[in-house]
Amino acid sequence: MADCTIRKLGQEDFDLYWPVRLLALQESPEAFGASYEESKIMPREEAARRLSPADGGFVLGAFCDLDGSGEQLVGTLGLLRGSGLKVRHKAMIWGVYVVPAARGRSLSRALMLAALERCRSIDGLEELNLTVVVGNRPARRLYLSLGFETYGVEKRALKIADTYFDEELMTLSLLA
Repeated sequence: MADCTIRKLGQEDFDLYWPVRLLALQESPEAFGASYEESKIMPREEAARRLSPADGGFVLGAFCDLDGSGEQLVGTLGLLRGSGLKVRHKAMIWGVYVVPAARGRSLSRALMLAALERCRSIDGLEELNLTVVVGNRPARRLYLSLGFETYGVEKRALKIADTYFDEELMTLSLLA
């Protein structure tokens, strides 16, 4: 991780972000609620809005120099905060992904730790939620090691062609 940095992405990073997002959706369709097919035809303006979510949300990017040619975006993580008065106390982690060439560098952990640090400074944010597809042991292990707890399983949460995927629902209190 020494040769990598993590920072918040903005609208100006769209051309770096969107190819990584599409790769994630194409490579691991069962890990994301969005589909590659719909996302690849999404208007640029709509897709770029993901990089400036309202209410304290954000998208983080991990940048690494993998081959000596300079830093490139190799990992992402998003946070979407509830906007209504009754749900502003919680937020959802989404889109955690590291490109295959950068795996094995603990970048998912680094992205999650950076997100947790940011979340602890957001006024009124008390709880983080996320989902992980049942069977994704590395991701589940990571989330458990960071203090997330399972509070349920959504059966048949995603359907890809004729195959269903269950999702484990996890939460972490920021009050402790």
